[in-house]
Amino acid sequence: MGEAKAKESKDRRKKPARRLFINLDHWLEVEDLKVECSYPHHPDNNGFIFLREWLAFQLVCRKCEEAPCLSACRYEALERPEGEDIKRNNLLCVGCTSCAVACPFGTIYFEIIPFLTFKCDLCEGRLKEGEKPLCVHASPEGAIEYGDFEVEEGKNQHLVGGIIVQMKPWKKA
Repeated sequence: MGEAKAKESKDRRKKPARRLFINLDHWLEVEDLKVECSYPHHPDNNGFIFLREWLAFQLVCRKCEEAPCLSACRYEALERPEGEDIKRNNLLCVGCTSCAVACPFGTIYFEIIPFLTFKCDLCEGRLKEGEKPLCVHASPEGAIEYGDFEVEEGKNQHLVGGIIVQMKPWKKA
């Protein structure tokens, strides 16, 4: 009985995980992106906005030593805990956009500054077999996909918090 469980566990590890695949470049090209979300605890939730900002801080933010966005915010809504990435405290943010103006790399998007606190739970534990998250159906083709994905070397793909994100590499001008 123990051998069968070990084999089953080993087979599961070989199989790619079902996860979101986000083509961030394609996603950012769409000007008026309206994606539906089925997050159950907030009827007007826009979880993709949360993902968009979080992924930008993870992959687009250049992690400046003297981050101008931090010093530009007079409400101290942006913080960088020791050894971590910059985070926005939504309770302190008043939507003045000074951080977005100060960021030399365009990491902080103007359209997401005055927002309610949104959340994405990646639909974990809420999908039935064969079902896809609502955002996948509602997003532009190729922007958000759901399936058995693994990071493909050489395709500018990154594994960020269980999500595979594809984006062009940042190049200094």
